[in-house]
Amino acid sequence: MNYRYIPLLKAKAGEIEALGNLTSSARSRILPLIHIGETLSPKFAQKFSIAWGNQPVGVDGSFNLTKSGAAATYLQLVQTLRQAGTPAIPSVNQTDLPAYIATVSSLRDQNGLIVKTSLTNLIGSSAWVFQQGWHPQEVDLVIDLKSIAGVDHQMLSGYLLSVLQQGAQTLASFRSVTLAASAAPKDHGSLNRGSNRVPRADWLLWQSTVPFAPIKLDYGDYGTGHPDLTEPPGAAMANATVSARYSLDAEWLIIKGRSTGGAHGLPMALQYSSHAGVISTDPNFGGLNGCWADASVAHVASGGTGMGSRQKWAEISANRHISLVADRLP
Repeated sequence: MNYRYIPLLKAKAGEIEALGNLTSSARSRILPLIHIGETLSPKFAQKFSIAWGNQPVGVDGSFNLTKSGAAATYLQLVQTLRQAGTPAIPSVNQTDLPAYIATVSSLRDQNGLIVKTSLTNLIGSSAWVFQQGWHPQEVDLVIDLKSIAGVDHQMLSGYLLSVLQQGAQTLASFRSVTLAASAAPKDHGSLNRGSNRVPRADWLLWQSTVPFAPIKLDYGDYGTGHPDLTEPPGAAMANATVSARYSLDAEWLIIKGRSTGGAHGLPMALQYSSHAGVISTDPNFGGLNGCWADASVAHVASGGTGMGSRQKWAEISANRHISLVADRLP
């Protein structure tokens, strides 16, 4: 059985580069779902369409509408993507503000909708969709568990399966059903300096659940990131450690560096070069044909330049993660 991957991503420049540098085989396995944060670059839609082309993309603007009080940014993004030839599928959660739900409904077209739901609201998802005047057959349902970091994925799998069994009959009417979660740490504060191994509990949860699920259950996650869309204050970013995240089959290799300032600060480019050396010598490095991120890491590790910024490493991290999931999905 071929499963699809829905990466829940932020509407940032790094994500554009990560998606744009995927291989054709990886692109064919995924439906990206992008979320607008507090602000959106005026050039995002144009650049995204160039990178992603005529493949569908989900677009969620709930957070932005809640922060701004208006739907203008969301409406413009969806319409600009569509005009550029990129099918934009509106995404909505059952608990979103009525104003946002109404906006999503107004943007509904032949490509349907993405509806996100919590595990608590899962059983009633079909009834809620009908209440909006929509039909489950046009809806990709995403069970969004948010962050499950620190949760026993085996115990959660048992509870999840019991809920899926209860709702199997109505869930089967949706166009697709995806299990999505996040297990990556929000920041590096609790990690040790140097190399850390963090279990990919979101992936492990899906693997332990899907063989027993009563319906086809596609996979989703937040990449190497966290669901929180709140922008960190400038002071926090200025003092943040220069760290790197690299996805492996069952865990993340997270290298926590130092800040660039202070008595023990080190230049960013120097730290990223060191991180690349650690990653490239890991026994599980690579293994993906045509992976742009792996080629970039190897380039830096061998003394190459041009990869010494946080954005560039956000691109590398996201591209490696999406490439790996697309390759490992059954």
